[in-house]
Amino acid sequence: MGIIKDIRKKKRKLITKYKWEKHKLSDWYHTYISTKTSEYETSLGFKLRTRGYIANKLMADSCFETTEINILKQLIEKSDVFIDVGANIGYYTCLACSLGKRVLAFEPQQQNLACLIDNIHINNWTGLAEVFPVGLGETPGILTLFGASGPSASLLDGWAGYSNKYKKMIPINTMDNILSGRYPESTLTVKIDVEGAEYNVLKGAVNTLNRAIKPMWFLEICLDEFHPGACNTNFEDTFKLFFDSGYQAYIADEAKTPVSLDDIRNWVRNGSTGHSEFNYFFLPV
Repeated sequence: MGIIKDIRKKKRKLITKYKWEKHKLSDWYHTYISTKTSEYETSLGFKLRTRGYIANKLMADSCFETTEINILKQLIEKSDVFIDVGANIGYYTCLACSLGKRVLAFEPQQQNLACLIDNIHINNWTGLAEVFPVGLGETPGILTLFGASGPSASLLDGWAGYSNKYKKMIPINTMDNILSGRYPESTLTVKIDVEGAEYNVLKGAVNTLNRAIKPMWFLEICLDEFHPGACNTNFEDTFKLFFDSGYQAYIADEAKTPVSLDDIRNWVRNGSTGHSEFNYFFLPV
């Protein structure tokens, strides 16, 4: 059984690597060769202006992370305000605005930022959404954003095998600084998709984690995929931040599978989660 398990794990990694190489090529092509945008009418009830990236086309066709978006939609519907960290072109920002929610969207990458602003404008949601052209982290400052202009630019050098020749300096602030004193009586849903830098974002959001009305969180985090050095050394600590702050963790799968600290430690010890999901959500206990 151990041999079969190892074979399946290697096969899963090879498939993931192949798919990711296609994404990297698409990112490069649509950053340096074809930079045009196209406008689509999505089945989710809003217009979406995108570049030609694979992930953006899936968004335009409403085929992007369908299980995850159903879960996130349910969280947003229970909220007053949606915080979109790593907003990219604004797919989830548009979803929240279409549900009549106020949105704070964070996106430092210039090409993505341009599409994000366009998408808010073409849907007439300028009164609902605030856009912050900064990254979030543990402390304010200036950091390097690596990668081409597609969905996978990262603050981690070497993330997902991207060359570090594609990089830009960006401003960084903290979630606690920006949210300080805002929406004290409101329920928040926070989505974080920052390609490996999520632990530092959360370290700059300790006050937000522990608000009197605790937010709901939706987080993309990988253990053994894409990280330089092959493993996320902050994986357990990231989940522990939530557990210590009074949250229950769930896999963003169809079963909404609960996750315990023992599960996390077993995954870290084995070097794999044993499932294909990268997204999790966290609810106050």
